[in-house]
Amino acid sequence: MDYDIDSELIRRDFPVSRRNIYMNNGAIAPTPLSTVKAITDFLLKCSEDGPSSERMSQFIESLMKETRIRISHLINCETEEIVFTQSTTEGINYVANGVQLNKNDSIIVRGGIQEHPANYLPWLQLSRRKSVKIDELRIDENGFFDVAELEKMSKKKNTRLVVLSHALYNNGAIMPVDKVGKIAKENNILYCIDAAQTVGSINVDVKKIGCDFMAFPAFKWICGPLGVGVFYCNKKAVHSLSPQFIGAESAILTEQKKISLHESPERFQAGFRNYPGIAGLESSLRYILRLGIMNIRKKNTKIANLLRDELARIPSVIIYGPESDHLRTSIISFSSTKLNSEDIVTKLQQNETILAKRSMGNRGDVVRASPHFFNNEEDVIRVGNFLKSLLR
Repeated sequence: MDYDIDSELIRRDFPVSRRNIYMNNGAIAPTPLSTVKAITDFLLKCSEDGPSSERMSQFIESLMKETRIRISHLINCETEEIVFTQSTTEGINYVANGVQLNKNDSIIVRGGIQEHPANYLPWLQLSRRKSVKIDELRIDENGFFDVAELEKMSKKKNTRLVVLSHALYNNGAIMPVDKVGKIAKENNILYCIDAAQTVGSINVDVKKIGCDFMAFPAFKWICGPLGVGVFYCNKKAVHSLSPQFIGAESAILTEQKKISLHESPERFQAGFRNYPGIAGLESSLRYILRLGIMNIRKKNTKIANLLRDELARIPSVIIYGPESDHLRTSIISFSSTKLNSEDIVTKLQQNETILAKRSMGNRGDVVRASPHFFNNEEDVIRVGNFLKSLLR
């Protein structure tokens, strides 16, 4: 259902909005009170029923099933394609450490120096460990690449994998992931996406994108708890990965002392999961699905555009990222000729306003604002007024 999100009603659910202007959701978002309660309720039930009781085991099984259903609704996948992790980084490493590659095979990556380290370092390490070649796509000032260049690289004989951020962590630019998916499919190469900055912020449809793997956290735009992440593994690509961990939950030992791996997702989930965190994730998923991703996107775009307009009125400010709001998330990045980015962030925090400093590679550091649906126009005006007084 399409409607305008009522910020004042929403803000009652987020205690942080009562104390600070919080615009650092691209790092870690606050959790709504309902999620805090879901985690507390889980721990209380665990203590009351007994953490290793049959009743608690059944409850956990039901909880994980329900959470997978909600994730499947969010990204349009099958429930058995969802693996619970602790972070985006862990999910990406599932691929980097498990994908079956040979010496001299190639991996396509997007401009490494401007990529998030969690989606570059694992591939760099893989290239050195297995003598795999990395083909880096050239990028423009906003981080975009030439799709024709990617298509040319994809046709090389030994190209096995393309890895990409769905949206950039430093300026919010949204990459053409659908086009890349078609190229990957045409050339029979695997496709892995870092969706840390998109799931919960914009519509993400893995079937439309055509990726084999995707990783994202609970604790950014989904507004879930820390220490929980999701790894999507397309059921057709399951056997292209070797599990990096093994245990009683992921495999059995046959009488002939052979290891028999379970089917996905259990084959990738050796050991216990963060069950209290999953309870929180399930609650946060209910929250954002109830609001609707398209409504969240609409609200976030409105707030981001207002902030961009406020920044454009300050002569010393340089704004980064695409002009068109269709090509970016709600992330707005800027720097100033009057004060360095680290000092701007520090002075903002002293004024109870939380933004972040991030790197733009060889273009230096920027101040990053990443507002979410609980931010309102008053937040933008207060941030704008403070920056005008600071940077003029």
